[in-house]
Formats: sequence, structure tokens, C-alpha cells
Amino acid sequence: MIMGNKYEELKKADKIAAIITDLDNTLWKGTLAEKQELTLNKEYYQYLQDLYQKGIQIIVVSKNDEAEVIDAFKKLKIKYGLFTLVIANWDAKYLNIERLLQQTSLRPETVIFVDDNSLERAEVKAKLSKIHCLDSADWAILVNHHFLKGKEKQPESEISERINRYRTAIRASSLKEKFKGEDEDFLRSLKRELSIGEIKPDNLDRFTRLLVVTHRINFNPGKFEDYNKALDYLHKEINEGYKLFAVSTKENGIALGLTGALVVKVEKGKAVVEDATFSCGIIGRDFEQKSILEFTRIMKEEGVREVEFYVLSTSTNKRVKEIFEEIGANVKLKEGEKVVYSIDTKTFKPKKNYDWIKVSNKNPDMDYNGIPSIIDFFSNYAKPLIKNSSNVVNLGAAKGEVLGHLKKEMREDFYKFITEKNINYTKVDIENVPNEGNVIGNAENLHAIIKDESQDLVLAIELLEHTEHFWKVINEMIRICKVGGYILITVPSFNYPKHEYPIDLWRIGPVTLESFFPSDNFKVVKKEIEGDKKSPRRTMLLVRKLKSYSKNYDIPKNGQTDWKTGLTIFH
Repeated sequence: MIMGNKYEELKKADKIAAIITDLDNTLWKGTLAEKQELTLNKEYYQYLQDLYQKGIQIIVVSKNDEAEVIDAFKKLKIKYGLFTLVIANWDAKYLNIERLLQQTSLRPETVIFVDDNSLERAEVKAKLSKIHCLDSADWAILVNHHFLKGKEKQPESEISERINRYRTAIRASSLKEKFKGEDEDFLRSLKRELSIGEIKPDNLDRFTRLLVVTHRINFNPGKFEDYNKALDYLHKEINEGYKLFAVSTKENGIALGLTGALVVKVEKGKAVVEDATFSCGIIGRDFEQKSILEFTRIMKEEGVREVEFYVLSTSTNKRVKEIFEEIGANVKLKEGEKVVYSIDTKTFKPKKNYDWIKVSNKNPDMDYNGIPSIIDFFSNYAKPLIKNSSNVVNLGAAKGEVLGHLKKEMREDFYKFITEKNINYTKVDIENVPNEGNVIGNAENLHAIIKDESQDLVLAIELLEHTEHFWKVINEMIRICKVGGYILITVPSFNYPKHEYPIDLWRIGPVTLESFFPSDNFKVVKKEIEGDKKSPRRTMLLVRKLKSYSKNYDIPKNGQTDWKTGLTIFH
């Protein structure tokens, strides 16, 4: 047990962002390099998994050979994906940690270093005095740490995005070493991309979360501390005519997700940004400056003459001041901590244009209508089947169907198509939606609505994640599909953000989804995985029913976040 005031500094720490842990006699008992028998410290390992689910970065720094560490992970069944980074070499640990901090936005005072070796801890503390060092024998002190104990679990999508941002930052830093001063070439090599645009009121979950959880680049730090209050505030602002602009970013093909949020009032030729924030994960990567410049350009195109940014300048968010200084914005007003930055859209010339960042015309990476991959998949593989179909059913039609992702004229073309072909097209949803003409029914039990083996094509597009028991929906899809008929499913996977409306319960990976359709009874006609196969963003599957199949599935037993097992539970 911990005695005295040994860890008083650690106990008082008001924020922890990362745990850097040793392996030998810490995560496991025994010394790997000495070929000793290793025994997993199960309680400590479980606790690290709990911290991971709360959004804490878990990083390994160990004096070992990397290949041997990976092999030990496999033998002890340690999840490699738990760790943002595994650093295993023979360099001094303080050097590895120092490089790590330089490569990321992690501040030493938000980092805990856990190691059994007192000399290692002393060296790290001497070099990086603000890091909290903890003897691995005392790790249990963390269980009652006020910040870690009070921190709530986060959606897996947010955790994954944050880890990707750290990994990308580390990769970028490593790449920079290769260019040795050829700064612009280096910057262009990162293939940074930015999207910015106005969002709809039903897209507030991620937007609100960003305002609440970010502080270092928050224009009004401390204003948004409670999610529900922040959400109510945004709804009020929308009702009063405010606009919400979101920013999403990419680097080297890796989606960093939603990284910026702006609350804007446009009136009489002036745009006032009353609240704004940018993710800490993009600090120092020029996305913030480019976002402000691009937002200013959008306002200019809309006839706005002046853009003002209201900032409460504190020691916490000093990066905001630096951003406006770097682009060359004017200070229009300063009263204590209150600062108003101003940009004249007609005369303003930024100090830099940040041309190495590509501005995409795509909508910000959120839960938006208009998902090209779904539209393409439907057009390429479902629409041709409809030509030879007599009966087509679309489950969840009013909330997540492909038609909801199409422009008005494209929807009209579709309805014209099915009318001319005299197709019996049924739209089913759990509630009546005006002007949709849908049949009311629960996709988990359609016996009263749709007969066995009566449908040539069964569609469930972005539906399963919104159902309480998605496996029951799959049971019904199999039941109502004819022998020789087709089932088409699209579903967001692990790397897709959690969305607010209507409810969001599941993420299903490609392996799990396909497992519901055994090869003896079904043929996979087409499967597409959007994004990285190890962390897919969306899975799209078209199968053909070869013969009758009556098995009723229950919830998959191995509901993990790993793509091979395929399942994530949000609620």
C-alpha cells in the first residue's frame, strides 16, 4: 500500500492524458530478455483496458527487442491495439519518452510513467521533471485517482480517432527527419486535407462533444463543461439564427475525424464567431490556421465584409492567440482576458496561405446525408437486381435508406424506375414518416407484415446500428428473402463516428457481418470495406440466398472491438 506523502503530486494532478508503462515486472512478472517465464499482471492489464475505454492513451516504453515483445504479447494474449505506441529498444527510457513528447501534443504534467526500476524513474524525472513517476508495485493508487476515477467511458470511434491522430503525428515527425530542412516538401508529403461546412441541427452529438472536451484551442475555455447544457445551448443558438460550421481533417489518408467546431452569427454583412474549438490532436499541424482562412473565404463568398472572432484569452488556451498572430489577424478589442480578432474579407492578406493543405469540397466527416460509397454500392449492385425483381422491401426506409442519401431529382428517378417496372416496393419503418408512405413495423419481427420467402431483394441500409437487437433483424431478412433472392446490408464499422439520431447502438465489422450468412446457404456476391481493413469505417455486403435457412441467431458471443471478431457495443 501507499504510505505517507510519496505521491502527493500525482494525487493532485487535475488531468491525465497518457500512461507510459514498462513491461518487465510491471505489465507482466518476469524479465523477457532473460528468458524468464512470464506471468501477466491481470489486474493491472484489466485496469489499463478500463483506462483505454476512458480515452487515456496507453503507451509502452520498454528495454527489449521489439520482435520479442510482439511474440510475448501473442503468448500472453495481450491486445496490441490497446497501445497507442509500443516502443521497445535499448535506448535510455528518458530519451524515448522525450522523443515521444516532442512528436505528440502530450504535455509532461498529463503523463504518468509506471516502471519497477527506481533508477529508470529517477532518470526520467531528472530529464522531464513534470512527468509523474510511479513504482509499478504501487499502480493501484491510480484506481482512486480523482481524475481517472471520474472520467467517463468514451465511444470507441472517438478513441480510435484520437489514437490515429497520435500515431499520425509520430509518423509525421519521423518523416520530417528524412527531409532535413526541406520544410515545404516535407509538409506536402504529409498529404493533409481539410473539409469545412455548415452542419444540420440533427448532427450535434460529435460537434457538442468537441466543444466540451477540448480546452487548449477552445476560444472560450470552461464555457462548455456539461454535455447536456452545451447541447441545449446549441439548440437555442440555432433557433436564434446561428450557424454551426464543422471541420474535419485527414493526413496521409488517415481520417482524423471531426477536429473543429465554430458557432457563428451572420448579420448585416458581419459574421461573429462567438464560440469555436479545435482538437488538441492537430496542434502545430497548421489545420487551425487553414480552417480560419477557409472559413473567412466562405464568408466572403456569402457577401460578408467582416469576420470577428470572440476569444477569452487565458493561460490554458494561449495557442488560440498564436493562431491569430500566425495568420496576421487584427486585434479589434482587448478588455482584460476578452479579445476580439477581426478580419476584413476584402483587404485581408494572410502572412501564409498554407497551400500544402488541400481543401476538399466534401462535407465534413460526420454523420451526414450523402455518403458516396453507399450510393455507388447501391447503384452498382442493387439497382441492376431490381430490374429482375417483383418484390423489393427496404427496412428502416425513412431513417437510413439510400434514397435519403440521394438528391431530390435522383429520388424521383428511382421512383420512376420502380413504377415503370411495376415493382412492388415496400418501405418499412418503426414509425410513420410524413410523405414517405412507409409501412409501420419493427424490423425485428415482421411476421404480421411480410410472408416467408416472399421478397426478391431485401435492403437494410444503415439500419442495423439503430436497432436494439440487430441479429433479430438479420433473422427476419433471411426469413423473408426468397431462395435465389438477394440481401443487401450496409453498416458503419469501428472507425465511423457515433451519431446522435435516432439512436446509435452497434458497430459491426466485416467478419461478423458475413458470419451470419454461412457459405452452404448463401453466396457472397459483393463485399466492400470502406477504410482501413484493420479499422474499417463501413461494411457493405450483398449476398444471395441459395437455399432455405431457418437458424435463428442470438447475440454474438465474442463482442469485441477487434475487426476480426467484429463487434462493438455502445450501449
